Amino acid sequence: MKKINVLYDASALLNILENSSVRSGIFFTAYNILLELLKREEFNIYLYARNTVVLKQIINNYKEFSRCKIYKPVLINCIDFVAKRLNKQDSLISKLLCINLQRKILNRLTIINHEYFASLDDIDVYFSPAHAAPKFIDKNKRIKKYTVLHDVIPLTDVYKDKIPPEWFTGLIDSINSTDKYFSNSEYTKSDFIKYVPKINPENITPITFSTGKPYYKIDDKEYINRIKEEYGIPAGKKYIYSLCSIDPRKNLIFAIKNFLRFVEKNNINDLIFVLGGGYFTDFIDKFNNEMNDLNLRDKIIYIGYVEDEDMSALYSGAEMFLFPSLYEGFGLPVLEAMQCGLPVICSNVTSLPEVIGDCGIQIDPHSDDDMVKALEKMYYDRNFRDECINKGLKRAKMFTWKKGVDVIVDTIKKDINYEE
Repeated sequence: MKKINVLYDASALLNILENSSVRSGIFFTAYNILLELLKREEFNIYLYARNTVVLKQIINNYKEFSRCKIYKPVLINCIDFVAKRLNKQDSLISKLLCINLQRKILNRLTIINHEYFASLDDIDVYFSPAHAAPKFIDKNKRIKKYTVLHDVIPLTDVYKDKIPPEWFTGLIDSINSTDKYFSNSEYTKSDFIKYVPKINPENITPITFSTGKPYYKIDDKEYINRIKEEYGIPAGKKYIYSLCSIDPRKNLIFAIKNFLRFVEKNNINDLIFVLGGGYFTDFIDKFNNEMNDLNLRDKIIYIGYVEDEDMSALYSGAEMFLFPSLYEGFGLPVLEAMQCGLPVICSNVTSLPEVIGDCGIQIDPHSDDDMVKALEKMYYDRNFRDECINKGLKRAKMFTWKKGVDVIVDTIKKDINYEE
């Protein structure tokens, strides 16, 4: 059986060596799609990134990637350059010199056990979890190209005063009407059609995403209390949980102000707001100033980055999960919370309704009354809360990386006329 040779853009995967907030949704997308593709025997996977030294470390240190090989474009470009020069040479001596140089490069590739591809002619598919194809791939019209689309946040009013990151600008510039794309939600597909009109709507296929790691409901109270203590959460306090980066679109100031309204209105003294996640440098000062003005030091605990192995316990120990974001391409934390049996209150905008369905409460992220009423409903109506938990656990099982990658694989096979 002839295998399909896939060049996989592993740029986002380089963050695997950093156990911090840089391991974002894009990282987990790159990680999980790659793991699923490696389960498919019909594929050979070659990793591409500018930093091949780190890629080598990843393959050596993470056994799940042991099947991967590395594609090193610098050497490939040398071969292509020599080939072009060879075609232009008139003298026999010049041709022989070029052939000799090309042979030396190819021999070097052979010495390292085929760790590096020797020719673009061997590659059938280029797949990127987020970034634009490099120029040497983009210029090759034979290779089928596929890219995952996450969101168009830098093009929206949410970040109207910010300069888009370079990788995002490169992606938007690279989008065309012939390549194929996979979006993380129906909403993301509609946004790309709206903001990037050169894209062909028929070439965008929404796929199922899941969580970065498999999270689960924990019932062991002693274990939960031990993890709470590690993060400075008082054992005698119940808590509302929110896990996200501290940046404007997460709408955290709105959430915290209305949490305060809720506890004051109902004279609740044993409930705190626990906030986990990293932060945007240019927003953290404003956020801290707002919190100081509200004088909430005894009501709010900021625990920062949460280790992967502690996520399930912190979700499972909370009363509810709060996520009133103004914009999400998908909204992984909502799904994570549902996997852990935590009832959710989230926004009714962008992609979030696709994730939560009828398993929680959706609110207008600009309505104070909506937020306070939702908090009261989820806090006092225990039957409703239990119903949300059960529905959420069931719904969460619908979101798997396998299901999404099945669509990717079927699309690729169809496009290249692959025969089993």
